[in-house]
Amino acid sequence: MNKNIQHYLDSFKLEKRFAATFLIDLASLSLIIFSFIWFSSYTQRRSLELLQGRTTAELQQMMLSLNPEQLAPFLTSLKWFLVTSLAGLVILLIGSVFLFSYSHARIWNYLQGKKVTANNYWRWNLLNLSLFVPFLLFLGVLLIVKIVMMLLLNIPPKLMPVFYLTHSNLMENIRLVVDGAALFYVVVLFMVIIFLIYNNFVKSYKAWDSVGAGFSAFKKQWKKVLLLVLFATVSALIATVILLPIKKMLIFYPLYSTLLNVVVAAFFLAWLRMYVFKAVIHGHQ
Repeated sequence: MNKNIQHYLDSFKLEKRFAATFLIDLASLSLIIFSFIWFSSYTQRRSLELLQGRTTAELQQMMLSLNPEQLAPFLTSLKWFLVTSLAGLVILLIGSVFLFSYSHARIWNYLQGKKVTANNYWRWNLLNLSLFVPFLLFLGVLLIVKIVMMLLLNIPPKLMPVFYLTHSNLMENIRLVVDGAALFYVVVLFMVIIFLIYNNFVKSYKAWDSVGAGFSAFKKQWKKVLLLVLFATVSALIATVILLPIKKMLIFYPLYSTLLNVVVAAFFLAWLRMYVFKAVIHGHQ
């Protein structure tokens, strides 16, 4: 059997390391996502209490109709609402970065048989800040792929206008799936490169050296990585189709729907990491 296919099949042999990393991913993702959901709900509730559902035009009219004595308390309340909302958002963002760094420090040190210390944990925050530049490059690639897919997917309507019009729903669904799969492929590829960077960082704890080593590891095994990403993308599409009926049943239960999405995301993230660790990182050693 082809080695790449064997690695893919072996990735579904879930073991203790997968369970441990999945639980860490699930806990960190849940805390981050539900914290933002709670904060969004809280700010919306406070906004309704303060503005009482008024539109911008109605708010301006109300402020013009109030005398200075009546206007001052309202402006003070509005100012404090904006300040506390902004401060809360900043605190949530910083806390999310710290938690994200800690969870990945725990995971990758665990996979390498090492421990997280106060010193090396803070270096993970520096590494993730250093990844801002590769992230900008990734967004550029994502934009290019989006433009290319838009141009390619506009060809069939021109070549087969009658067929496209008579089967518009089918063709639009195919268009959405192909476009989404292409974008998801790029996202997964970026995630795999980040995994390679994290793996090297555990060994050296040098941020920029690890970024370079991660891209170098991708360059050396690009064929294997691209095929791995293809398998992962197809697996995600199959899982999406399987879970579609469940998601439709939960459409009126947003909390349970969000919980399902978090569990699925954590599972995919943990599975992909172990797949990369076994097939690319460990397989190359």
